[in-house]
Amino acid sequence: MEELRFPEDRGCFGCSPSNPVGLGLRFYREGNRVFSRYRIAERFHGAPGVAHGGIVATIFDEVCCATAVFVANSYVVTGELTVRYEAPCPVESELEFSAWVEDDGHPRYAVIRAQTVLDGNVLARAGGRFFYTSRKVSAP
Repeated sequence: MEELRFPEDRGCFGCSPSNPVGLGLRFYREGNRVFSRYRIAERFHGAPGVAHGGIVATIFDEVCCATAVFVANSYVVTGELTVRYEAPCPVESELEFSAWVEDDGHPRYAVIRAQTVLDGNVLARAGGRFFYTSRKVSAP
Protein backbone atom coordinates (compact mmCIF):
# COMPACT_ATOMS: atom_id res chain seq x y z
CA MET A 1 0.00 0.00 0.00
CA GLU A 2 1.36 3.37 -1.03
CA GLU A 3 1.81 6.25 1.37
CA LEU A 4 -0.16 9.33 0.41
CA ARG A 5 1.77 12.56 -0.11
CA PHE A 6 0.39 16.06 0.16
CA PRO A 7 1.16 18.24 -2.87
CA GLU A 8 3.10 20.64 -0.64
CA ASP A 9 4.63 20.72 2.84
CA ARG A 10 3.60 23.70 4.93
CA GLY A 11 5.02 22.58 8.29
CA CYS A 12 1.75 21.29 9.77
CA PHE A 13 2.01 20.12 13.40
CA GLY A 14 0.06 16.97 12.67
CA CYS A 15 1.33 15.72 9.34
CA SER A 16 4.41 17.56 8.13
CA PRO A 17 7.62 15.54 7.99
CA SER A 18 9.53 18.84 8.21
CA ASN A 19 8.08 19.93 11.57
CA PRO A 20 10.63 18.74 14.16
CA VAL A 21 8.14 18.86 17.07
CA GLY A 22 5.11 17.64 15.13
CA LEU A 23 3.41 14.26 15.14
CA GLY A 24 4.60 13.31 11.65
CA LEU A 25 1.43 11.39 10.81
CA ARG A 26 1.52 9.28 7.65
CA PHE A 27 -1.59 8.47 5.63
CA TYR A 28 -2.69 5.60 3.42
CA ARG A 29 -5.82 5.00 1.39
CA GLU A 30 -7.93 1.89 1.05
CA GLY A 31 -11.02 2.45 -1.11
CA ASN A 32 -12.80 5.55 0.17
CA ARG A 33 -11.10 5.44 3.58
CA VAL A 34 -7.92 7.15 4.65
CA PHE A 35 -6.06 5.77 7.61
CA SER A 36 -3.02 6.36 9.74
CA ARG A 37 -1.31 4.07 12.19
CA TYR A 38 0.22 5.92 15.09
CA ARG A 39 1.87 5.08 18.39
CA ILE A 40 1.08 7.90 20.82
CA ALA A 41 4.21 8.59 22.86
CA GLU A 42 4.16 8.36 26.64
CA ARG A 43 4.88 12.10 26.84
CA PHE A 44 1.33 12.67 25.53
CA HIS A 45 -0.41 10.83 28.36
CA GLY A 46 -3.27 12.23 30.42
CA ALA A 47 -3.96 9.63 33.06
CA PRO A 48 -1.01 7.24 33.49
CA GLY A 49 -0.75 4.96 30.47
CA VAL A 50 -3.64 6.63 28.66
CA ALA A 51 -3.33 9.11 25.78
CA HIS A 52 -4.46 12.65 26.49
CA GLY A 53 -7.85 13.25 24.85
CA GLY A 54 -6.56 16.37 23.13
CA ILE A 55 -3.88 14.42 21.27
CA VAL A 56 -6.43 11.82 20.20
CA ALA A 57 -8.70 14.64 18.96
CA THR A 58 -5.77 16.19 17.09
CA ILE A 59 -5.09 12.93 15.28
CA PHE A 60 -8.78 12.63 14.40
CA ASP A 61 -8.72 16.18 13.03
CA GLU A 62 -5.69 15.36 10.89
CA VAL A 63 -7.02 12.11 9.46
CA CYS A 64 -10.36 13.77 8.67
CA CYS A 65 -8.67 16.66 6.87
CA ALA A 66 -6.44 14.21 4.98
CA THR A 67 -9.57 12.36 3.91
CA ALA A 68 -10.96 15.58 2.44
CA VAL A 69 -7.73 16.06 0.48
CA PHE A 70 -7.23 12.50 -0.74
CA VAL A 71 -10.85 11.42 -1.24
CA ALA A 72 -12.79 14.64 -1.90
CA ASN A 73 -9.84 16.49 -3.55
CA SER A 74 -10.49 19.57 -1.44
CA TYR A 75 -8.60 21.47 1.19
CA VAL A 76 -10.71 22.07 4.28
CA VAL A 77 -10.67 23.76 7.64
CA THR A 78 -12.32 22.22 10.65
CA GLY A 79 -15.66 23.81 11.46
CA GLU A 80 -16.78 21.30 14.06
CA LEU A 81 -15.25 18.14 15.50
CA THR A 82 -16.95 15.89 18.03
CA VAL A 83 -15.13 13.01 19.70
CA ARG A 84 -16.78 10.18 21.61
CA TYR A 85 -14.32 8.22 23.74
CA GLU A 86 -15.57 4.67 24.27
CA ALA A 87 -12.49 3.19 25.96
CA PRO A 88 -9.06 4.48 27.01
CA CYS A 89 -6.56 4.95 24.19
CA PRO A 90 -3.31 3.52 25.54
CA VAL A 91 0.02 5.21 24.93
CA GLU A 92 2.83 3.26 23.26
CA SER A 93 0.39 1.02 21.35
CA GLU A 94 -0.09 1.19 17.61
CA LEU A 95 -3.56 2.61 17.06
CA GLU A 96 -5.27 2.65 13.69
CA PHE A 97 -7.21 5.80 12.86
CA SER A 98 -9.47 5.75 9.81
CA ALA A 99 -11.83 8.29 8.27
CA TRP A 100 -14.33 8.48 5.44
CA VAL A 101 -16.55 11.10 3.82
CA GLU A 102 -20.09 10.51 5.00
CA ASP A 103 -21.71 13.39 3.09
CA ASP A 104 -20.21 15.77 0.57
CA GLY A 105 -23.50 17.04 -0.86
CA HIS A 106 -23.37 20.44 0.80
CA PRO A 107 -21.70 23.21 -1.25
CA ARG A 108 -19.75 24.62 1.72
CA TYR A 109 -18.64 21.59 3.74
CA ALA A 110 -18.21 17.83 3.94
CA VAL A 111 -19.30 15.64 6.83
CA ILE A 112 -16.47 13.28 7.70
CA ARG A 113 -16.53 10.44 10.26
CA ALA A 114 -13.62 8.60 11.85
CA GLN A 115 -12.72 5.95 14.40
CA THR A 116 -9.67 4.54 16.11
CA VAL A 117 -9.20 0.83 16.66
CA LEU A 118 -6.83 -1.35 18.66
CA ASP A 119 -6.93 -5.14 18.30
CA GLY A 120 -10.31 -4.94 16.56
CA ASN A 121 -11.91 -2.84 19.31
CA VAL A 122 -13.18 0.69 18.64
CA LEU A 123 -11.72 3.01 21.26
CA ALA A 124 -13.11 6.31 20.03
CA ARG A 125 -15.24 7.76 17.24
CA ALA A 126 -15.25 11.24 15.75
CA GLY A 127 -17.09 13.26 13.20
CA GLY A 128 -17.61 16.78 12.09
CA ARG A 129 -18.11 19.41 9.44
CA PHE A 130 -15.07 20.38 7.43
CA PHE A 131 -15.47 23.57 5.44
CA TYR A 132 -14.02 23.77 1.94
CA THR A 133 -11.43 26.47 1.38
CA SER A 134 -11.09 28.37 -1.87
CA ARG A 135 -7.99 26.30 -2.72
CA LYS A 136 -8.38 23.06 -4.64
CA VAL A 137 -5.90 20.21 -4.42
CA SER A 138 -3.33 20.42 -7.19
CA ALA A 139 -1.67 17.39 -8.70
CA PRO A 140 1.54 16.32 -6.92
